[in-house]
Amino acid sequence: MNGAKPKLMIFSHICSPVFVTGAEKLLLLFTREMVRRFQCVMVVPQIGAIAEKARELGVKVVVQDIPLCISLYTSAPTIPQEIAAMQRSPSWGRIHALLAEERPDCVLVNTSVHPLPALAAKAMGIPTVWVLMETVMDRPSKPLSVGLIASNCDIVVGISHSTLQPIHELAPGARTFMLPPYLIRDELLPGSWPYHRMRLRQQYGWGEHHRVAGFMAATIYANKGLEQFVNAMLPIAASDGWARFLVLGKSADDAYYRHCQKLVWDSGFADRFLFLPFADQIQHAYPVMDVVVVPSLIAEGFGMTALEGLMFGKGVVASASGGLTEILNATGNQDYLVPPGDVGKLTERVNTLFGNAALLRAVGERNMQTSQQVFGVEAFRQRLADLIVQLPQTPVLARGSLWRGSAHTVFLVENGVKRPFASEAAFLQRGFRFEDVTEVPDEDLQRLPTGSTLFEQKRRAKRARRGKGRGVRRRKRISGRRRSRASGRKRAGRRVRRGRR
Repeated sequence: MNGAKPKLMIFSHICSPVFVTGAEKLLLLFTREMVRRFQCVMVVPQIGAIAEKARELGVKVVVQDIPLCISLYTSAPTIPQEIAAMQRSPSWGRIHALLAEERPDCVLVNTSVHPLPALAAKAMGIPTVWVLMETVMDRPSKPLSVGLIASNCDIVVGISHSTLQPIHELAPGARTFMLPPYLIRDELLPGSWPYHRMRLRQQYGWGEHHRVAGFMAATIYANKGLEQFVNAMLPIAASDGWARFLVLGKSADDAYYRHCQKLVWDSGFADRFLFLPFADQIQHAYPVMDVVVVPSLIAEGFGMTALEGLMFGKGVVASASGGLTEILNATGNQDYLVPPGDVGKLTERVNTLFGNAALLRAVGERNMQTSQQVFGVEAFRQRLADLIVQLPQTPVLARGSLWRGSAHTVFLVENGVKRPFASEAAFLQRGFRFEDVTEVPDEDLQRLPTGSTLFEQKRRAKRARRGKGRGVRRRKRISGRRRSRASGRKRAGRRVRRGRR
């Protein structure tokens, strides 16, 4: 352990080069609070937005590309074969080497698709937290996904009950903890909201008399429900001349994105819709909206867009799926949940808010208050403290850099390479202790390349040779002294005899 704080190594599965995705945003929120209690190190596949923001928090960043296993999320039947292939890759040995070098007290792995760090850390005896930010898909091979996740960590943390439901169902013995994200309203610069609302509305010719429904996603693809949003808003555009519609996000499926735009163009209401890139500074985007629509078609792990809409004091209409249901129920917005894909219900709920200014204002004010109470930072910190108490209290990296398999040979692991000790003397001579050696599976050792052997250092022989040389010189000096003394005695004797004469 370095310093007063234990070391936490955080593995991020992605690091987008420009903007922060939803999963990265949630991980950053966790990291911001973790640095209060831990010395944090974040491992990212490449340098990008989350890496830079982590460094701003004082977090050490390590770049190491690690393959992902999407099949764990999609519950594909090929999971065992994919994991085995990943463990044969060079990344597997590099993860072990990184853990051996950094010696973390705890490892946190982000999202279900990032198994290798969890498998390596758990095998090395490091307390491991696996954070699920999505709900594993309900397919025949779901038990494979759930079993692998539950058996390779000490505790599964879910950001909603929805993300933990598969674990509770298929691995009831696993330890779980629910830790939803948080937002700090003051950090969203509420004093700037009126300015940003006015600026963007004036830029596009919208006034305060217009009602704006917004759709926002960092990356837009079919499961985000943009097509359902467009189809639900078109009837409102036809019946309400003051209604306007804003789409914010980056296309992850250009054919799908163009299809949604074509629906708007073909409708004759293209002047009512505005398509813009994703806004990383959300305080520039949400103020312009009156209602935030989250029409996701899948069971969202949480639904950060919905929480942000609530925190900005907007009406929120969302699909009754996954974490979205939990957020809206927890904040008194159950009336604004609709069945996933139900375009008619989306239209109806948005129309209800657009058609009643007093209701829209009251709902927005309530949302701002309840979202802070339920999903504010103080509530998060209390939950986090409860989680930390439950973490295994294990000494610093029980499996250090000294490993051995089923055989007696001990290896020193350095920079991803295992170096065997030639003898017990070679081991002890370097100041190591056998009680610090950890037995590891033979397959873990086999995956690391073998470096040069560590032989006994020949310090004693050198000292012996140096000692021998000193002995010869000493004997010569002594012999010389003896001869000098003998000569002196002879000279003294001659002087004495001459005196007697």
